[in-house]
Amino acid sequence: MENKTAFIFPAFITEFTGKEIDFLRNNGLNPTKYLKIISETINIDFPDFTYKNDLFREELTSQLLAYTFSCTYYDVLKQKSIIPDFVAGYSMGVYASLYSSKSIKFETGAKLIFDAYHLLYELTKTGLYGMGAIIGLPYLDVQELIQTSSLSVEIINVNNEHSLVVAGLKKEINILLEKSKEEGALTAAELTVDTPYHSKYLSRFAIPFKTVLNKLEFDDPQVPIVSTYNQRLIFSAEDIKQELVFNLTEKISWHKTMQKLVELGVNDMYECGAGKDLKKISRFIKGDYKLRSAYKI
Repeated sequence: MENKTAFIFPAFITEFTGKEIDFLRNNGLNPTKYLKIISETINIDFPDFTYKNDLFREELTSQLLAYTFSCTYYDVLKQKSIIPDFVAGYSMGVYASLYSSKSIKFETGAKLIFDAYHLLYELTKTGLYGMGAIIGLPYLDVQELIQTSSLSVEIINVNNEHSLVVAGLKKEINILLEKSKEEGALTAAELTVDTPYHSKYLSRFAIPFKTVLNKLEFDDPQVPIVSTYNQRLIFSAEDIKQELVFNLTEKISWHKTMQKLVELGVNDMYECGAGKDLKKISRFIKGDYKLRSAYKI
């Protein structure tokens, strides 16, 4: 059977490896140049990147930085003539997947992230909302904890059989995290995010975000994109717009997305981005495939 390749793109950077900058520079790319393009596009003054700069831990700048690293990693693979058969983006990693599929320009992805963040800012600025990660409890056990405690929290993403992401009211997320620990979770931690992505709280932003998307230019993807919402293959610019709305306002499943890639015959996957979060998640996702961090090529 013919080998197939997929590029997958992470969301926020939770932990740098410390090898990202050297990898890019050794391949003739400098993320600072990409950040300057973002500065000019959305009028944000990015400093030169350093691993110790706390600015890059803020929600918006963290998203833009993750997008930048993912796009530069893709550009390295393209230089090496490694071409994907499919692409998929974890949460806001979808924007880099669009760049890699030639659906958008780099500047457009930055504007999308910027516009989406500011559209949701009235929720974000309240400080009432957040997200959390639970590792080591089955989906049904966590769902039961939510229901029996009448919490305004939702499971908004299944990473794998042992890893879940929740979103909702921050104070109730913390209650759920404590109950999860008592129930035997290996890890239950709040994420440094003040926006309840993929939850019911964002449903009212679907139409306003579609209005934003209609003002931007999209091309049909040159590489099929796998939806993290319902795992369909995306082939058109119009379908991309719908997916971006789903990606913001609806629950997703990274586990099912990875399973779909395996069903499509993907043998080789490259994590295009800083850190190695997707590689960690993949350890508990079955399939005959090899996933490598792009900086190891």
